[in-house]
Amino acid sequence: MIIRNGSCAFPGEDRLLRRDLRISDGRIVAIAESLGGQPGEDEFDATGLEIFPGAIDPHVHFDEPGFTHREDFRHGSMAAARGGVTAVIDMPCTSLPPVVNAEGFREKLEAIGETAVVDFALFGGVSGHRVEQALAGDMAELAPDVVGFKCYFVSGMDTFTAVDHYSFGKIARAAHGLGRPLLLHAEDPSVVLPATRFMHELAQREDREPTWDDYVDSRPESAELAAVAAARALARGIEPTLHVVHVGSAEAALEAVQGGASAETCPHYLAFSREDFSTRGAALKTAPPVKSRGQADRLWKLLADGTISFLASDHAPSTVAEKNTGSPWNDYGGIPGTGTMFPYAYSEGWRAGRLSLDAFLRCVSGGAAARYGLSGGKGTLAVGMDADLALVDPAGEWLVRGAELLSKGTITPFEGMRLAGSVRATFVRGTMVWDGERAARTGRAADGIVAAAGHGKLLRWGYR
Repeated sequence: MIIRNGSCAFPGEDRLLRRDLRISDGRIVAIAESLGGQPGEDEFDATGLEIFPGAIDPHVHFDEPGFTHREDFRHGSMAAARGGVTAVIDMPCTSLPPVVNAEGFREKLEAIGETAVVDFALFGGVSGHRVEQALAGDMAELAPDVVGFKCYFVSGMDTFTAVDHYSFGKIARAAHGLGRPLLLHAEDPSVVLPATRFMHELAQREDREPTWDDYVDSRPESAELAAVAAARALARGIEPTLHVVHVGSAEAALEAVQGGASAETCPHYLAFSREDFSTRGAALKTAPPVKSRGQADRLWKLLADGTISFLASDHAPSTVAEKNTGSPWNDYGGIPGTGTMFPYAYSEGWRAGRLSLDAFLRCVSGGAAARYGLSGGKGTLAVGMDADLALVDPAGEWLVRGAELLSKGTITPFEGMRLAGSVRATFVRGTMVWDGERAARTGRAADGIVAAAGHGKLLRWGYR
C-alpha cells in the first residue's frame, strides 16, 4: 500500500516533511515526495495528517496471567493502539507466576496467546526470594527471550520481593555478562520503611485520618536519590547496564545518568505534583508518588536535553474498588497510562515547545528501541523499518475520558484533560489497528480497533 501526502517525522530533521510511504510485507520499502502507484495497490490519503513512528511504551503491567481482573493483554494492547503505541514491553512482576525463569516465560506467553493487537516484548525479573536460582541459571536461560531484567529495592509483592544491596551487585554483574540491561525500581527501603512507620504513627498521635501528604512523605524524594546512589555504587564499573525506571525526581535522574546509567520518566511526573492529590486523590496514586511543585519543569528539561532517555507509562490499572478503599495507604497504586503517554507527550511536549522534534521522537520511540535491542526494526521512519505508524490530526483535540481508554482500568489522573491533536490511525507492521475516524463516526471507542486479536507478535532482543 501507499500512504500519501503525510507530514512525516524523520530522524535528524527539525521539521515535518511531506512524503509518500510505500509499505510491503509490513515494512517501509520506499519514501519519496511522490510515489507512482502500482496495479491493485491500496492507498491511504494522509493529507493534513502528521505521521510519526509508532510509540514504544517500555514499561507496562498487563497483569496476565494471574491478575487479569485489573488488566489483560487484549485490553491493554487496545488502549496502547488507541494512543498511537505500536509496541509495549511488559514487566515480569505482576503476573502469576512472575517471569523469573523460563517456565514463567512460557506460561506468560501461553496466557497471552492470540490476544494482543500491538507488538510486545517481555522483561525477565529477579525476585529477592530467588536470587540464588537466578544467578545459578535462571537469568541465563531467560536472556534470549527477554529484553532486560527487573528488580526492586522495596516491594509490596509477596511473589516478587525486593533484593538486598549485596544481591543487587551480583545481579547487575550477571545482567552485564548476559548483555541485558538491569532495571531498578529505585526507592531505598532504609528511607521508605521507617518513613512509612513514622507517618502512620504521626496520624495516630494526632488522632486523625491519614492524608495524601502522609503517603507522599512516606516515599520522599530522598528515597529515590538514596536508591540510585546505592545502585551506582553497587554496579561500579558497569553502570551502563543499569536503567532506573519511572524517575520522579530530577536529582535522582541526574545521579543515575552522571554515573553512566540511563533513566526514564512518566507523563504523570510531568503533569502533576503532590498538590494535585487534593483534587485527584487515589487516581494519582503511584509508587514512587509525584513530587513537589517544580520537579516537573526540571524533568521536562532533562528529557529535552537527553539526560532522561525516554518516556514510559508505568501502565498499571486496577478495579474501581481497589482504587477507592477509603485510605491513602490501601488504595491501589497505579494508573492506566499506555493510552495517554504518546498523546500527552505530543501535546505538552512537542506542540507546547518543550521538546524539539528530534527529542520528541527519542522520548516516545527511538530511545526505548535503542535501549532494549529493538532498533533494527522499530522506533524510526526509514526504509527497511517496520511500518509502525501513528497518524495524528494536528487540528484535532482529545478530551481524556477514562471510561473510553479501552483499558480495563478507567480511573486516570488525566480525566478531563484536553490535549492538542488526536490519533487518527495507528498501523502495526503496515496493518491498521486503530481507526479513529471509525470510532468517531460510531461514537464508540471500541469500534476503532480494527485489527484482529493476535496481530501483535513477540519481539526479542536484536529484532530486525
